[in-house]
Amino acid sequence: MKKFVLTLSLWMIVILGYAQYDNYLHIPTIDILRYQLQKKKDASTIAPFRRYGLRRIRAAKYVPDSDPRHIWGWHLKANTEYDINRDQLYKLFKKADFTSIGIIDTQNGDLEIVFWDKFYYQIFTNELRQFGYTSSLSNKMTNVIQFRKADTSVLVDVTIWYDIYIMRFFTI
Repeated sequence: MKKFVLTLSLWMIVILGYAQYDNYLHIPTIDILRYQLQKKKDASTIAPFRRYGLRRIRAAKYVPDSDPRHIWGWHLKANTEYDINRDQLYKLFKKADFTSIGIIDTQNGDLEIVFWDKFYYQIFTNELRQFGYTSSLSNKMTNVIQFRKADTSVLVDVTIWYDIYIMRFFTI
């Protein structure tokens, strides 16, 4: 009987431990590409990020309400060392854990996805390759990978730093 209870408890630990391990947020890349196309065509599009669990971050101290940029986040903390005159907007927040992800959405403009784990990079780039995007290194910067597709107006640049990834979607 002890052997059965021990085996059952070990199986429960394995099952419940695995269920909590995969806490990464999955935003389909096709939805981001569609959203960028809609922003180019129509200015009154609704951001799809709330349906994936992201929350809108109001940073009235740093970003006024009239600013066209909207910040969305998942498992983010405030960066207390942020300097509005010196730092980029993506440095306004920092990761709470490796599943953290932030989105800076500019109305009628670019979209930046900020993340700290390579797993997100692999998900996004694999989906871009499935849609026919090809990757190449940037001529201007050595830490930027460009994703291009011949028949689309949405382009993607991924900037890789030692501690952060910034994926920028923009239209031409």
